[in-house]
Amino acid sequence: MVPDRPLYEEMVRRGSRGRLLWLLGRWLNLAGLFGIVLALAAWPVVLLVKLPGGGKAAGFAVLALAALYSLGFYLKRLSYRIAWSEGIDVAKFLGQEGAGQDPARRP
Repeated sequence: MVPDRPLYEEMVRRGSRGRLLWLLGRWLNLAGLFGIVLALAAWPVVLLVKLPGGGKAAGFAVLALAALYSLGFYLKRLSYRIAWSEGIDVAKFLGQEGAGQDPARRP
């Protein structure tokens, strides 16, 4: 189970605007992560077969998938800020210290 799933369920229950960003962020995060794992697993095969431009293509794929992962992380964080602005205590659901503080101002 995803550690922040209870927060998503609370956002759905309250009709938060951030719930769609959370879903999109989760999907992009997982797609980027699994894609990176697959690309890194296939990289030695590409280099052994010596496909023309294969090493560069695999390197570009890893970077593109890392960008997807980062975008997903950013969207989930943005959904947390939206939930916070709508009165949902994000820190309570994530089990963090400093519950009740603005997540953007937490160190």
